[in-house]
Amino acid sequence: MEIIEYKTEGKSMDKQLCEDEMVITDRFVAVIDGVTSKSDFQYKGKSTGKLAAGFVKEVLTEAAAEAGIEDIMAGCRRKWEEFYREVSFPYERKSMGPQAVAVIYSAFYRTIWLIGDCQAMVDGARYTAPKKSDEVLSEFRSLVIHITKDPAEGRRMIQPWIVKASKFSNDSASCYGYAVINGEEIPRELIQTISLDENRHEIVLASDGYPVLMPSLEESEEELARILEKDPDCCREYCSTKGIAPGNVSFDDRTYIKLTI
Repeated sequence: MEIIEYKTEGKSMDKQLCEDEMVITDRFVAVIDGVTSKSDFQYKGKSTGKLAAGFVKEVLTEAAAEAGIEDIMAGCRRKWEEFYREVSFPYERKSMGPQAVAVIYSAFYRTIWLIGDCQAMVDGARYTAPKKSDEVLSEFRSLVIHITKDPAEGRRMIQPWIVKASKFSNDSASCYGYAVINGEEIPRELIQTISLDENRHEIVLASDGYPVLMPSLEESEEELARILEKDPDCCREYCSTKGIAPGNVSFDDRTYIKLTI
């Protein structure tokens, strides 16, 4: 395994606010995206998204090489149990608690696991797991912005529904079901698995801060810059649940890792 290039950058100029994490060891390579916090709750100066990404990073850093996805998710559930045991969390846990998504490569199994809406690319082929409710709400936000000419109003309109849509987290019975690491059991069918043979492969792992994942970091950055210049509110060329907030440099935190095996 050879790491070719990597980058993490927050949407804010304050790097301490970035809710993305990366793991690069000889056992696992991963991109972890803490879900944007839905409240002003902080613990030890960290938002729920940053806490969640940190929990997953700790699990992967400590995991044995032969740990499978079930072992990793069990380790995450223990982290969440410890958190809720130690902290008096003032909000409803399923919708407002620490949440993260991740894309994980296991060197032992030569396998990539996609949990939630991170991204992967293998030999040029893209793999994503878009959240259906976010796609619907992104389009509605775009409609509101086109009508009102007010990006802030678009986000205000969809915010309650983003929270309500969390009822579908880790629900494989619903067409709106999606995987998220939040302390719950994740149905195996919601975790996308990409198994690789013994041949040489080029792999890219990334968070969804890159609207279009490209084979190189430079190309991915260029495409992001092009989209943000043409559509900073992310409501025309690339519809998202959020655009560039005042004072920020992008619509979301972003992380990119390229490796060969």
